[in-house]
Amino acid sequence: MEHKTKITIGDYVQFSYRKNPNLQLTGYVVSVLQNTIVVDDVRQVVKHGCYNKVIHKLIKNNVS
Repeated sequence: MEHKTKITIGDYVQFSYRKNPNLQLTGYVVSVLQNTIVVDDVRQVVKHGCYNKVIHKLIKNNVS
């Protein structure tokens, strides 16, 4: 299964927190691996296909 969204380091993604799937987290990608990505300071490991790419401008507009 190949993931279709192209993710690079520095992109923002939204994903479910593994200990509470109802909680949606947003962070930036610090590493792209074969089957997963690593997201920001707390080093959340997220499988490909389990996140959505977020447009950075939308994040800035929503934080007021």
